[in-house]
Amino acid sequence: MIESKLLQSVCRQIRFETGDVLRQKGQHYQDMYVITDGCVEVDLESGHEAANVVLSHPGFLIGEIGFLRGRPAMATVVARVPTTGLVIDDPTLARLEHEQPALTAHLLRHLADTAEERTSYNLTWSSTPTTYTRPKTIDVYLCRNNEMLERAQRLRYEVYCQELGRRSPYADHDRRIITDHLDDAGHTFVAIEAGETIGTLRANLSSEGPIGTLEELYGMKTSRHHPKATGICTKFVVKKSKRGSAASMKLIAAVVRYGMRNHIEECYIDCIPALLPYYKAIGFRITGEKFFHRENGPSHPMMLDLAKYGQRLSKEGGVRYLSLIMRAQAIKWIDIIRGRARVPAP
Repeated sequence: MIESKLLQSVCRQIRFETGDVLRQKGQHYQDMYVITDGCVEVDLESGHEAANVVLSHPGFLIGEIGFLRGRPAMATVVARVPTTGLVIDDPTLARLEHEQPALTAHLLRHLADTAEERTSYNLTWSSTPTTYTRPKTIDVYLCRNNEMLERAQRLRYEVYCQELGRRSPYADHDRRIITDHLDDAGHTFVAIEAGETIGTLRANLSSEGPIGTLEELYGMKTSRHHPKATGICTKFVVKKSKRGSAASMKLIAAVVRYGMRNHIEECYIDCIPALLPYYKAIGFRITGEKFFHRENGPSHPMMLDLAKYGQRLSKEGGVRYLSLIMRAQAIKWIDIIRGRARVPAP
């Protein structure tokens, strides 16, 4: 357990009422909580009643695995009674390292122990006696360190420069990565399969930092939600051999959930002409004039209304629905190319 009194001078306090959700399974977070008072229930949703554990100890950590590793929450955590806690995020941890190095060292050692213990506990409940090998699954992580981010940047280079032969002004050919200023304040998601990074998608929230020329090109200034509740998604790439997998859909769903949790109303992107039918099927609409993208060529600015489409796209059912819509659109455009159907009105 962590001595919370020593953290109170640095950490922001947060309060939850009975029934409030501290963590939602499957959501990505960039902070963790140290419980100071109250009682919470952790539901692993494993189908075992014993997996619902009530924790009421002051100093107990909530969300440390996601904070450290960037993985989505492994369980839903709900306040059983009015509960208070302290918030630890990256700026807070940096301040702790500077002002209270001994306490920080104790915290980091404790995190290592609890992360290993809880990961083992979750794997025990999620397995069955007849399961000896885990099938390949695609998991989405939020980059939490430079190593994770560089894997995403290398995949961008692999797709843009090597596969598509594009000349990116942001390419570092010595390190074989693509990075730009939006990485500094961006939230970069990666899809991982069997330890390999097979997809990535970056989100930037307008309220957290400047997004440069894209603000003008996307037509964001005319929105009543900008900049407090708008965001952009860029650098969406999936490894060529994995484009028939669920990687792209899982990335979209994860970013939509993340945007909605951060109160984003509108998500903006740019889209090459060939992909317009796909993004229109999702719910995006064109928001401005076509422009020349320095990496992708002629592109259309588009916007998705998360208030209208977010709930559908944030769930697995919505992801499956999206997959079917995109497949139907692809078949339709093949028919158009072959002369068996008319081109739809713009």
